Amino acid sequence: MSYFWTLTLKNILALTFATQLCVLWPSVSHSADFATYEQQFPLKGKKTFRAALEEGEALLTRSTLTAQQRTFVLHRTALHLVRLGEYDRAQHRLDALATHLSAHPDDSMQGKYHWVNGDLAFRLGHNQSAQNHFLKASEFFSRTQDWRMLSHAYRMAANAVAKGSPDLNAIEHIALAKHYAELDNNIPLHNAAFDTEARIYKLFGQLDRALESRQAQLNWLQQQNVPDEAMLSATYYGLADIFVDFGDHQAALDAFMQSYRYDEQVNDRLYMAQNQIRIAEQHLQLGDLTAADKAYGQAKTFSESIDHKRNLGWAIAGLGRVELSKGNYSQAANLIGQGLTLINPVHNQLLHSQHLVWYARALSHMNPEQAIEQLMPFFKAEPTDTMVEAAKVLAFAYQQQRDFASALRYQAQATELLEQQTEQSRLTRLEAKKRDAELHLETLKVNQLQSGLDEQKRQNKLQSVILAAAIIVLLNFFLMFYLYHLKKRKVMEKEAAVLNQALTLKQQLLADVSHELRTPLTVLKLNIEALQHNLITDPDATYTLMQSRLSMLNTLIADIYELAQADTHSLQLDLHTRPAKALFDELLSAIQPLVAQNDLTLSTQNTLSDTLEITCDINRMHQIFNNLARNSCHYSNKPGQVSVTIAQQDEQLVCHFEDSSPGVSDEDLPRLTERLYRCDKSRSRDLGGSGLGLSICQKLTELHQGQLSLSHSQLGGLRVTLTLPLAARTPSAD
Repeated sequence: MSYFWTLTLKNILALTFATQLCVLWPSVSHSADFATYEQQFPLKGKKTFRAALEEGEALLTRSTLTAQQRTFVLHRTALHLVRLGEYDRAQHRLDALATHLSAHPDDSMQGKYHWVNGDLAFRLGHNQSAQNHFLKASEFFSRTQDWRMLSHAYRMAANAVAKGSPDLNAIEHIALAKHYAELDNNIPLHNAAFDTEARIYKLFGQLDRALESRQAQLNWLQQQNVPDEAMLSATYYGLADIFVDFGDHQAALDAFMQSYRYDEQVNDRLYMAQNQIRIAEQHLQLGDLTAADKAYGQAKTFSESIDHKRNLGWAIAGLGRVELSKGNYSQAANLIGQGLTLINPVHNQLLHSQHLVWYARALSHMNPEQAIEQLMPFFKAEPTDTMVEAAKVLAFAYQQQRDFASALRYQAQATELLEQQTEQSRLTRLEAKKRDAELHLETLKVNQLQSGLDEQKRQNKLQSVILAAAIIVLLNFFLMFYLYHLKKRKVMEKEAAVLNQALTLKQQLLADVSHELRTPLTVLKLNIEALQHNLITDPDATYTLMQSRLSMLNTLIADIYELAQADTHSLQLDLHTRPAKALFDELLSAIQPLVAQNDLTLSTQNTLSDTLEITCDINRMHQIFNNLARNSCHYSNKPGQVSVTIAQQDEQLVCHFEDSSPGVSDEDLPRLTERLYRCDKSRSRDLGGSGLGLSICQKLTELHQGQLSLSHSQLGGLRVTLTLPLAARTPSAD
C-alpha cells in the first residue's frame, strides 16, 4: 500500500510539472524570438530589411512582449518601413510608437522616434519638418548622452537644412556632428560627417571649401591607427567628383585611380567597376580613346562577375561612346542601346537620360527620324541638364533631314537653354560668393573681437592721478567690455568653437576683478566721503592710506592682465641661453634683501655644474623668484626660515623653494595656484600682494616648458618645486 501511494504521488507531481511547462513554453519561446530579433542588427540590403520587418510584425501580434520590448520592435519596424519606401505604413507605425511612448516614456526611444520621423520627412522632401525632428531628437540624445545618435541627428539636420533653404546652420550642425562623433570615438560617423560637409559645400557652390573639406577628411583618415580602405576609397572618389566640377580632368583621373586602388585592396568589385567607368570618362575628356576603351572593358568584366545590371549597362554604353568618338556610328548605337536596356530609367533617371542622348547622337548620323523620335519626350517634361545636348542632337538630326527650319529652331532652343544654364551658373556663383563672404565676415568679426581683447590686455596699468578719475576709468572699462560682449554675442554664438576660449577668459576676468575690487573701492569711497564731510582728523594719513590702496589696485590689475596674456598665448618670452649656475646664484642674491627685511633666514644650496646652460627669459625668472619670496614673506610666521635648493635631475633643473610654518591643509594645497584663492578666508588685502602670485609663477613656468608643483615642507610651511628643461648641450669639437 505504501508503494502504491508513493508511485501515485510521483505521477501527480510529474503531471503538474508537465502542465506548467506547457503553459510557460510559449512565453519562453517568445522571449527567445525577441532576443534573436534584437541581436540581428545592424542590417543591410532590402531583402534583409524585408525579412526583419516580417519578424517584427509577427512579434507585435504577441501579448507576451514587455513594454520595453514592444517599444524596441515598434521603432525598428518603423525604421524598416522607411528604408523599404513604404512611407504610409511607416507613418502609421510611428503614430503607434508615439502612443506607446506616451504611456511608457523613454528618453532614448523618444529621440529615436523623432530621428525616424525626420528620416521619413527628409525622404518625402519635407526638409523643414525633417530638420525640426532631427533637432528634437538631439535634445533627447543629449539627455541620455548618446553621442553616437547625437552625431547622427546633427548630420541629418545639416542635410535637411542644405536640401531646404541652405544657410550657415548646416555647417554649424556638421561641426556638432563631428564633435559628438569624436566624443564617441566613432570613426565611421566622423567620416560620414566629413562626407556631408563636403557635399553641402558643393551644394552651396563653394567648390574651394568642398575641396578643403575633402583634403581635411583625407588627412584625418590617414592619421587613424588602422586606415579603412573603403573610407579612403570613398573620400578619393568624392575628391575626384569635385575636380570634375572644376573641369580638371587630369586631377580627377588621378583621384579616381587612387580610389580604385583602395577598392582593389578589398576586392570590392561593385566600386571597382564604378571607378573604372569614371576613369574611362576622364580618359574620354582627355581624348585618350584607347585608355577609355580599356577602362570601360574592365568595368564590364567586374560588373558581369557580380551581375550588377546598372554598372554593366553603364560600361557597355560607355564602350558605345568610345565608338561614337571614333565615328563608328552603327556599332556605337548598338552598344549604347544595349546598355540602355540594363539601366533602370526610374531608379537611375539622370544616367538613363544622358545615355539616351548619346544613343540619339549615334542614330542621328544613320537614322535621323529615329533619333528625333527618341528625343522628343525630353521636351514634354520639365527642363533638365541633358536638354541642351538633346536640343543640339535634334538640330543636327533635322539638318540631316534637310528640315533647316526645325534645325534652326532647336539650335536656337539649345542656345537659349545654354544661356539659361549659364545665367543659373552665374547666379549660383554669386550666391556662393555671397555665402563665402558671409563666412569671411564671420571670421573677420571674430578676428576683430580677438584684436579688441588683445588690445585691452596690452594696455598699460592704470595710473592713479585722481582717485575719482581712477574709479571712473575702471568702471567705464568694465562697462565697455560688458557692452562689447553683448554686441558681439551673436557672432560668438555662430563661431562658438573659435571664441570659446576668449569668452571663458572674459568671464574669468570680470569675475576676478569684480570680486577683488569691491572691498578696496568701498574703502576708498568711504574715505572720500569722510574727507568731503570733514570727518577726518588726520587728512595726511588718510591720503597716504588712499595712495597705498591705489597702488595695490594697480598691482592687482597688472597681475590680472599678465595672467590674461598668458592664457591667450600672447605673452612673449625674451629667451637667452645663460650658464645655469651663475643665473640662479644671481636670482638667489636678488631675493636675499627682501627675505632679510621680513625677519626670515634664507638658506641656499646650488649644486649645478658650471657647464650646464639654461634657455629662459631672465626678467621672468626674476619675477618668479620674487613672487615666491614675497609669498613666503607674507605668510610665514616671524621669525622664520626660507630654504632654496637647486640641482640637476636627468636633463632637467629642479628648484625646491620652501618656507616655515604655518602650513596649509591637504584640502587647500591643490587649490593654491587658483586665482585669488586664500586658505584663510578672513585674511584681507592688507597682507599685501594681489593673490595671484602663485598663478603667475605657474603660467610663467609653463611658458618655459616647465612645471610647478606644491607640497608640504619639512620646515612646516609650503614647498614649491620648479622643474625646468636645461639647454641641449653642444658637442665640443675634438
